Amino acid sequence: MTEAQRNAQARILAATLTLLAREEDSLPSPFALWRVPLTAQDIKEAALKVASGQARVVWVDDGYPARGLLIRQEQALESLILGYRAFRLLGPWLMEPDPGERQKKTATLARKAQDLEPGPGFWAVKAIHDPAIIRGFLRAGFQVAEISSRLSGPINPQLPPEFPFSRGEGLSLRTPERGEGPAWLERLGDLFYDGHYLHGPFLPRDFSTKLWRAVSLSHFAQAQPALFLWEELAQRPVAVALANVQGQEASLSVLFVAEELRGKGWGRTLLLETLRELGRLKATSLTVETAAYNLPALALYQGVGLKTRAPLITLHGMKS
Repeated sequence: MTEAQRNAQARILAATLTLLAREEDSLPSPFALWRVPLTAQDIKEAALKVASGQARVVWVDDGYPARGLLIRQEQALESLILGYRAFRLLGPWLMEPDPGERQKKTATLARKAQDLEPGPGFWAVKAIHDPAIIRGFLRAGFQVAEISSRLSGPINPQLPPEFPFSRGEGLSLRTPERGEGPAWLERLGDLFYDGHYLHGPFLPRDFSTKLWRAVSLSHFAQAQPALFLWEELAQRPVAVALANVQGQEASLSVLFVAEELRGKGWGRTLLLETLRELGRLKATSLTVETAAYNLPALALYQGVGLKTRAPLITLHGMKS
């Protein structure tokens, strides 16, 4: 596809998503409960990915304005680890109130995306909690991997002070020097990136470990925020928070506390100190994702003002 063709696709995509977002606003319940609202920033980022060749649009039909679409984006790191191509599907976005048709169009989009690749491929999608859409992916051969909750909200510049340190505990907060971060993460144990990969029936058993190591190396290479809780006597890390900043938007990718220290307020301490650092970096909003069953984590994030958005269902598919 030429640059001119990509730009044309991006313009059509932006116009279609804008139209779908407006129509979604008028949807009756229960659709309004399932949807994740499309923002102007979401539409802009999707169009830029298509225009730059990082992603490709899959349309449910050839008419414009299209009544449904999804976006296919290759995952370079996952592809490198697996040895064959791995993709993430964004969407689908459908304007179809009939559940049967929503299911049918979702299955059509999933199969179309897979048929674009002649060889083997791994596919992952985080779909909104819409039963018809989930059934559509299942109909196309996908399997449910995990249910998660996404929370987001503004970063409060007036965070309350919270330092539960007392003499005798021998714990301190540390920011790693250059080169120390990956080694400290290794000492914390077998952390993993996006825990749903542990449940994927299509993936090799060591995939999550390899992916986590690669992502952690990339995190520190980009000098993204990292904060550790350090046990002085044993000279070891016992908790960590990792965040990513893109302009004014930030995401919390990891908040991990060793099991023996859980329930003592250290997770909240790490979170608050990370939020302060993000504020110093001029970030104004934070997004975090956690397993839907992780009630302590949900309570922690809600306690600093983050609001839960629609649940997300992670599904995996494999084409041989």
